[in-house]
Amino acid sequence: MYNEVIYEIYPLTFNYAPGSKSDPYPGCYGNLKGITAMADYVASLGVDAVWIAPFFRWDRNGFGYDITDYYRIDPMFGTLDDFRELCAAYHDRGVKVFIDQVYNHCSANHPWFRQSIKKSGPYADYFVWHDAVGFDGEGKPVAPNNWPSKWDVAGESAWTWNEERRQFYLHSFDYTMPNLNINNPEVRRELLKISEYWFDLGADGFRLDATTHYGYDELFRNNPLDETGEQIRVYDINNRIGAEFLDALKALAGSYAPAKTLLAEYVFDKGKRGNDKGVQTVRESVCDSFYIGSLRGTLEDFRCRVTKALQVSPQGKKLNWAFSNHDMERAVTRLWGNDFSAAKSAMLMDLLLTLPGSVCIFQGDELGMPNPLDLQACKNPARDPRDVWSIANNPWAGARTGFCVNAASHGNMALHPDERQISFCIEAQEKDPYSTLNQVREAIKNRRKSIFSRLGDITFLDVPGCPDVISFIRSDETGENNILCMYNFGETSAVVSHRNRQYVLPPETKKHEPLL
Repeated sequence: MYNEVIYEIYPLTFNYAPGSKSDPYPGCYGNLKGITAMADYVASLGVDAVWIAPFFRWDRNGFGYDITDYYRIDPMFGTLDDFRELCAAYHDRGVKVFIDQVYNHCSANHPWFRQSIKKSGPYADYFVWHDAVGFDGEGKPVAPNNWPSKWDVAGESAWTWNEERRQFYLHSFDYTMPNLNINNPEVRRELLKISEYWFDLGADGFRLDATTHYGYDELFRNNPLDETGEQIRVYDINNRIGAEFLDALKALAGSYAPAKTLLAEYVFDKGKRGNDKGVQTVRESVCDSFYIGSLRGTLEDFRCRVTKALQVSPQGKKLNWAFSNHDMERAVTRLWGNDFSAAKSAMLMDLLLTLPGSVCIFQGDELGMPNPLDLQACKNPARDPRDVWSIANNPWAGARTGFCVNAASHGNMALHPDERQISFCIEAQEKDPYSTLNQVREAIKNRRKSIFSRLGDITFLDVPGCPDVISFIRSDETGENNILCMYNFGETSAVVSHRNRQYVLPPETKKHEPLL
């Protein structure tokens, strides 16, 4: 899958369509029928696959990533028949269907966890439990070690005390989402069983969430600290058992004809030494590709991240790139605030599509959609019977507002787009050949017929005094075919020099120049 273009769909807000036998909240949230209704549009982009974020039964705190039943679709999204219909619709249009599988953790309200608290049967060790290592001066239990959690409203420790079981449980993220014990063979067998179930129903592959966190050090050792006091994360992440489980999943995926695809999320943000084992995993794993997180930060950060990633996986063989996803502010907002433009938006997607490996485009990025001006004004409590969005206050929630088909669509959804976002709707862009949408379609077509769809290297060029310019030579795997790629995101003209030749780039323009 090294050259595939994948379109990420966040089902809670992508699109709603009537007709499901399970439709408890008509028009309040997106559903599977709504994704099926958009099959022609998605196929028109020229993408190879869709990645659909979780639509299983879930709790409230993880926005779909806190699953309470891996085998059942949440009634708000529809039925198994709706999923089969969705797969058939996209397959008929030559588009694969990847679904998100969250195997690192689940909801604290999952029946498995409730049974595990009671030490009931096989579920006693379905999660990672540990005794307190003592009690502090106030008589409170002390956590087993210093492992950290992320996005946790309860604090920074990956351990939470459960009074009923009288032990701590491990959670890489919020305390409402305990980690499954992937070190336990019974848990691994159950997760493989779940995988087979969804493969058999028609999924062409999985995007695997949070695979960096699979497994744990069975000695529960503290992460050491560097000279600044920061943890060197060698025991809580990138564990051997996690890599072995990925290989077992791939063996199952490979037993199908054609083989199913595995796209593993593997984010390198754990510090240099904490990433050493992760680099080894990416290089040695039989997994198809690794979603390495969004290319966040400034344009200079982009240059650094691409360079480092290509050192992890030479020529981009196992890399999957993105500028946005459901967990980040939209790229144009993150990079330029309210100073973005249609030209910059289209250029950014074109830049993404030059990278060697596979790429993900998040719903709405092909339209150049920004974050809303006021997230709170996008919330419609009267249309939010599940009370999903009242707790959504982080910047990335702005990326999850309703997708825009036309000016009238999604106005009544629980998290609707604002007027500025609606101005970027599909209907407004379809008829304009120079719209962001149509430029992205052309960029995807160009990727297909150029070396951009092939593995290769990137060599960045220095453009002194021009921080808003990205310039590099993109080669193919042979090194014999090269294209000079130049992007000026700035407000003034810039000059790129290469081989005694100078290229003048007007403001907000790009240029691809084949090198002979």
